[in-house]
Amino acid sequence: MKEMEGAVRRQEASWLITSVSSQDEKRREKVQSARSQMYKVLFTTMILERGVTFENVSVVVLGANHPVFTKSALVQIAGRVDRKGAFTEGEVIFFYDQMTEAIRQAIKELNEMNQLARSWLTDGV
Repeated sequence: MKEMEGAVRRQEASWLITSVSSQDEKRREKVQSARSQMYKVLFTTMILERGVTFENVSVVVLGANHPVFTKSALVQIAGRVDRKGAFTEGEVIFFYDQMTEAIRQAIKELNEMNQLARSWLTDGV
């Protein structure tokens, strides 16, 4: 995570970038700053998998084929995208070097949920 932060920082020096994990002493402060849209990029471990809502955000999961990423975890992580406000263009990107059943099932469930949401919007429910 720190290596990725450094690489992106070198490419985009003008962006406000940080990383946060459960061991970070400034974890609460950084998460609050992220909620206030202070950062262009926030690298994090799975500490933001649940219970956090952000506006106007996309998510990239690196190494999505790692065993820690169950179908449920991937769906929860994807659920952070554009949950708040009028933003609907956020993306979820899973990077992996081998497709797993968890990734396959998460994509299936996310597509089904998005289709259901679209039908609710068009049917006026």
